[in-house]
Amino acid sequence: MNEEALAERHMKHTLRLAAGALELGELPIAAIVVLGDRVIGSATTAEQREQRLLVHAELAALEQADRLGLSLAERCSARLFTNLEPCLMCLGAAMSFFLGGIHYALESPADGAVSMVRAWVRAEGDMPQYRLPEITGGLLREESIRLFEKYVLSQGPGPMRDWARTLAQIDRNW
Repeated sequence: MNEEALAERHMKHTLRLAAGALELGELPIAAIVVLGDRVIGSATTAEQREQRLLVHAELAALEQADRLGLSLAERCSARLFTNLEPCLMCLGAAMSFFLGGIHYALESPADGAVSMVRAWVRAEGDMPQYRLPEITGGLLREESIRLFEKYVLSQGPGPMRDWARTLAQIDRNW
């Protein structure tokens, strides 16, 4: 299977997890960490279930993978798949993990970190492996938008619904 088809397969897996989170009343956000073709970390956002805010899918998936005691080479080869552009906290965690790449489906204009860090330059003397991972956006974007549309339609008024609506409105008129 070529790299593009493999990436699409991993994102489809991520979107299925996000749909499962939606069924539980959570924001439809999921992430997996992949090494080769093996999923080594998998999570969904759990803010409602855990009544906490720092339980982002990307962070939780990276924490699972971190517990495996991977070598630096394995970490640098691992990739994160998430259906929403990572926030600054999750992108920082990916960098601290020494992650090799990030693939996301849908940009998050209000809190996505990719545009914030594109101009970041590693300081002389920093560890050479501490760098911005390779980042690719837009993989199965429409499918992620549809999940956020379903979330908006299933929720009563509130700040999370309003935020999710901005994501779904990127290409839609309500």
